[in-house]
Amino acid sequence: MTQLEHLRKRIRKIDANLLKLVASRQETAKAIGQQKKQEGIALRDWNVERQVMDRAAQQATELGLPPKSVHDLMQLLITAARDEQERVSYSSYRGTAERILIIGGRGKMGRWFADFFGNQGHSVSIHDPDAGAPESALADALDGTSFALISTPLDVVPQVIKQIAAMDYGGIVFDIASLKSHLKPATTRARMANLTLTSIHPMFGPDTRTLSDQVICICDCGDSNATVKVEAFFADTAATLVRLSLDEHDRIVSYVLGLSHLTNLVFTKVLMASGLPFEKINKVGSTTFHSQLVTTATVIRENPDLYYAIQQLNPFSAELRESFQRELATISGWISDDDAQAFRDMMQAGKQWMIANDTN
Repeated sequence: MTQLEHLRKRIRKIDANLLKLVASRQETAKAIGQQKKQEGIALRDWNVERQVMDRAAQQATELGLPPKSVHDLMQLLITAARDEQERVSYSSYRGTAERILIIGGRGKMGRWFADFFGNQGHSVSIHDPDAGAPESALADALDGTSFALISTPLDVVPQVIKQIAAMDYGGIVFDIASLKSHLKPATTRARMANLTLTSIHPMFGPDTRTLSDQVICICDCGDSNATVKVEAFFADTAATLVRLSLDEHDRIVSYVLGLSHLTNLVFTKVLMASGLPFEKINKVGSTTFHSQLVTTATVIRENPDLYYAIQQLNPFSAELRESFQRELATISGWISDDDAQAFRDMMQAGKQWMIANDTN
């Protein structure tokens, strides 16, 4: 055996031992997750994660290892451990089992919530609105339920709220619409009709399998009791709950969703307008280009009707588009006028805005 073969054999043995250690770490993380669930402790503890990273940084220095590589490795291990813990209790719930109707439950997000609530031990039924079905079909579906989740297209949600408000429904109604301002007329009238309702917005898609690092916006519609009861479905999960007013929600979402969607759509359209075949551009693409392309691909494959509605129904979209055009024109002007200092200042200001106390 040559020296090179001997060294490669040694590497294979080290790799095997590393994987065994990772498996052992995952099993221990799972046990920690089960213990947290029994004791009612939150799955994510930022302080503990920081301590793990600090210890790793110290050991990296002592062992002469590259700090960035060690940081990235430990971050992967922490994320894997957290995901393993959440599989134990990603849909944890300590309240009373409810009867929940999901209106639009055959859609992707409707199915996600049906699975989520089912895992919590609730009795879940599904009603999909049918243009030819009598309104009594919805009334029959609501009968005996304690909660009704509206998981329909954005423009249909107000109509469903109006229908339920006319039925003297005694349960709690909530929606998962990605925009909220257009619901205000319907929710106001519904509350006047004594309908109990609130609103949420899961900031993730139907492929989400765990709630670690995921956000759910909670938008109170004037009934704090309803909001608290709906929040309880997610209180013991790893999701981060953010309370926002309806208007505040849509203004933030105009940037979080509207701007990111718009940027990626413009990115796609400019590439198409280049006249170059995708294969040639992609082959030459830089690291930054390919990173952007991954994000763009997730946008361009989504439902165009939903993405159009997010742009068209948000009352803050016009302001956003004007800002987009204005800032693009400003940056273009700096380049045309050979104003390198303005360009540098903007990048530095952006760096300071995004990364406080950045030393790079």
